[in-house]
Amino acid sequence: MCGIAGTFHYNNNAEVNFDTLHAMTSTLHHRGPDDSGYYMNPTHSVGLGHRRLSIIDVSSAGKQPISNEDGTLHIVFNGEIYNYKELREWLISAGHKFKTKTDTEVILHLFEEEGTRAFEHLNGIFAVAIFNEKTNQLTLARDKFGVKPLYYSDTAGSLMFGSEIKAILANNTYKKSLDYNSLGTFLTFRFNPSPQTLFTNIKKLPPGSVLIVNQNSKTRVQSYIRNRPSTFSNISEQDASYEYKQLLRKAIERQMMSDVPVGLLLSGGIDSAMIGKIMVEHTDSPVSSYTIGFEGSGDFNELEDARRTSQIIGTNHHDMVIGKQDYMDVFARSFYYTEEPIAMTTIPAMYLVSQRAAQDVKVVLAGQGADEPLAGYPRYIGEKLFSDYAWLLQMIPLSLLCKILPRNEQLKRALFAKQFVNEQERFLGIHTIFSPDMKEKLLHPEVQIEILDNDKQFIETIYENSKELSDSLSRLLYIDARFNLPDNLLLFNDKMSMANSIEMRVPFLDIELMSFLESLPSSLKLKRTTGKYIHKKACEDLLPHEIINRKKRGFATPMDEWLQGDFANTISRLFNEPNSAARKYFNVNYINQMVLLHQTKRENYQRHLFALLSFELWHRNFFDAVQQPEYINSEALFA
Repeated sequence: MCGIAGTFHYNNNAEVNFDTLHAMTSTLHHRGPDDSGYYMNPTHSVGLGHRRLSIIDVSSAGKQPISNEDGTLHIVFNGEIYNYKELREWLISAGHKFKTKTDTEVILHLFEEEGTRAFEHLNGIFAVAIFNEKTNQLTLARDKFGVKPLYYSDTAGSLMFGSEIKAILANNTYKKSLDYNSLGTFLTFRFNPSPQTLFTNIKKLPPGSVLIVNQNSKTRVQSYIRNRPSTFSNISEQDASYEYKQLLRKAIERQMMSDVPVGLLLSGGIDSAMIGKIMVEHTDSPVSSYTIGFEGSGDFNELEDARRTSQIIGTNHHDMVIGKQDYMDVFARSFYYTEEPIAMTTIPAMYLVSQRAAQDVKVVLAGQGADEPLAGYPRYIGEKLFSDYAWLLQMIPLSLLCKILPRNEQLKRALFAKQFVNEQERFLGIHTIFSPDMKEKLLHPEVQIEILDNDKQFIETIYENSKELSDSLSRLLYIDARFNLPDNLLLFNDKMSMANSIEMRVPFLDIELMSFLESLPSSLKLKRTTGKYIHKKACEDLLPHEIINRKKRGFATPMDEWLQGDFANTISRLFNEPNSAARKYFNVNYINQMVLLHQTKRENYQRHLFALLSFELWHRNFFDAVQQPEYINSEALFA
């Protein structure tokens, strides 16, 4: 697991400056503190940089960049390829010769053999850059589900790229400004889906895509995925449960591949418990597990559940309890690492639990990615009900229920989504945080003018590839695995773990396992109101019912509770400061009203207010700081 960066002047005569490339690469030190390496080619105006976190072939032989036999292909790579040994054997039989035992070199030779089709064969997580001296071509690629991020900026015949935005900001040819249209999208979703970022002309390479650019040509971005999923309706519950368990076991076992110890991020739920159970069975060494919780005994605290799970599955468990001030300290400076104002309250907790795990291990497995393909969220029950009983639901006075239950934000979102008969529009409604009416009240008129109403395009692009699935719930699950997951949950998990020089792996997103799951009928994933049905059936002979049937809590925080107390006054002060980002772009009076209604429990604006607060702190970090980017002082903010 590493960090990559580079520059390619493909349509001008500029020279790649080593000091600049070094500065870009050095911003990624936390992603790869073990080593660094560079490839410079003045003839082709290209430079590649790499920071290394040694996990596979930890000797110096694994140093990057790596070149092929004749020195015409050069690669820098961030990630892990879990099927690289099988691919290596096939390549050797085809005549390729290897200098190292790394998965990096396997990608290079596979690309030499297959071109961009090589990425279809990789079962793993990756962001990769390959330069071909023969064709003067640079190729960037991101893994199928976007576990690893990859950013780029294309201006005036020059392409810059990096595992993080900071690498591009370190190149002084980039001129920073806010992308207003992306601001509108952020307010809709509380994150920016690929290719958007809030920085003008900095884009994320979409999951499952390649970017190709030759000298004297334009860049082009295209998907390398050719297969579309279809539903296999004839499989029995027994066969599905057996096959699922076998594939999950195989995924976990191969993701334990490492030359360094592998730990587990353990929640109180079934997903990480199942991973931990199989990990313990697969190794003779003790498996260390890690959990974080908050002071208090609210529904946000799953420490006792995690401790009990650890006793049952037999891990060497470590946990930590944090308070409000601990959370705020990390929250204030987390934007240095996230680089995007992803409005998820769990981000500081993920940073702290990764920090603790990094004291013992370099790699952790986590249960992220199970809810999307297996229908683990409440919204999937709503979609199933709507698709089956739309005529009846249209008769239910949800608007009246919303008045009776004004703090039920899920009910209000359901009311908003239910107005759309078109599937794509309904899926957009399900994910909408700030509705168009709310954005009209929130945004200054001069900002509104700059924003295009194109949020639907992010759903449409993925929706087209889901049409062979048999029902709307299957299509929604497919979309969420490629929309909400990559540039939201997976993005901040990667950023927070790598901020602590630790690699997080996600077995539920194994390519073989996901291919099987997405072929299953939705009736095996959601049975009445039981989500993850086939997952729970498969766990029955491995885990006790007390774990399988626990109430789902997620990785929650007491933010709603805090926003009903003094913290509401703190954020109101921040929004109302003379030089705040809120004053620059938003109607502060409208925000003040939202704060008051939430604080007095007349409405539930937790998601909205946290999104606005995240944007405020992100803006101060990247646009208002004297030296950018830098940590924000939490004491000054939350005094």
